[in-house]
Amino acid sequence: MRIRVFKDESAFAKLYEEYGSRLQRFLYVKLPSQEDVDEAFSTLWLRIWEYATTTPIEHFSGLAHTIAKGIVAQFYYSKERSKEDRVNEDESIEDIAVIDPTSKVHAKIDIKFLLKSMKGKLSEEEQEAVILRYLEGYPIGEIAAYLGKSKNATSVLITRAIKKIGNLLQPPPS
Repeated sequence: MRIRVFKDESAFAKLYEEYGSRLQRFLYVKLPSQEDVDEAFSTLWLRIWEYATTTPIEHFSGLAHTIAKGIVAQFYYSKERSKEDRVNEDESIEDIAVIDPTSKVHAKIDIKFLLKSMKGKLSEEEQEAVILRYLEGYPIGEIAAYLGKSKNATSVLITRAIKKIGNLLQPPPS
């Protein structure tokens, strides 16, 4: 409300501090290069500011991710690229940027592993839910609001997706 009514930049800065790194990692998972992520990240916060100064917001994280998804879709539409280019066997692990340098190595491994294991095995909704929960750290309630599902349905969706990933890791029966 403070942003919409008073155009309070300090309130907006608090939102940026709380959600900025999560949203940047979300964009990184979806876009092919760090330059694309940086450009999309700037566009995202500009659009959030424009929306927040004119419209009441009920669920900020849902709004932010919806805008981010739109930016990603616009990127691929304008560049005529496919999401298949995002996960490339030859891609260097050094190309992966993570906001928190203390967990950089673990996050790189987590991102690479999740992207490879989910590709073609999980639905887009399952992939998003797993990324939001385990890479971004969002609570089930916020993911549910973003997906437009109940908390219970979201929890079941994530549990089933994790079970699918777990089944991929098990060795074949001998």
